[in-house]
Amino acid sequence: MNLKIERYYPHVIALGCGFIWYRLGLKLPADEKEFLAAALSLGAVFTGFIATAQAILMALPSDSVMAQMRTAGYIPDLVRYISSALTGGILFCMSGLIGFFLLSESALVKLYFSTIWLVIAVFSVLTFHRVTHILLRIMRRG
Repeated sequence: MNLKIERYYPHVIALGCGFIWYRLGLKLPADEKEFLAAALSLGAVFTGFIATAQAILMALPSDSVMAQMRTAGYIPDLVRYISSALTGGILFCMSGLIGFFLLSESALVKLYFSTIWLVIAVFSVLTFHRVTHILLRIMRRG
C-alpha cells in the first residue's frame, strides 16, 4: 500500500462514512443500551490488543526486524500508527460511555451523537486494522 494512503485512509474513510450517515439520517439500533455496551466492550478489546502489541514490539531484541525498520526509517510511522490506534480505541470507549447519558435526548442530539460515534468507530476499526496488518508483516519477516 502506498505510504500516503496508509497514513490517511482511516481519517478519510471515517469522515466519509460519517458524512453519509448524517446525510441519510441513520440511527443507532433500537436497543441502544445493549448496543453501546457491546461497542464499549469491543473498544476495550481493541485498546487492550494495541497496548499489548506495543509492549511486545518494545521488547523485541534490537537485532531483530525492529533494527531493519529503524534503519529504513519506519519507526516514526509505526509509533504514529500505534498511537492513533490507541487513541481511537480510547475515544471509542469514551463515546460509548457518553452515549449512555444521551439516550433520553432529542432526535437531533441523537443524530449528532450517532454521527460522531460512527466516525470514531470507523476510525478505531481502521486504525486497528492498519496496526494489525503491519504487525503481521513484521511477524512474517521476523
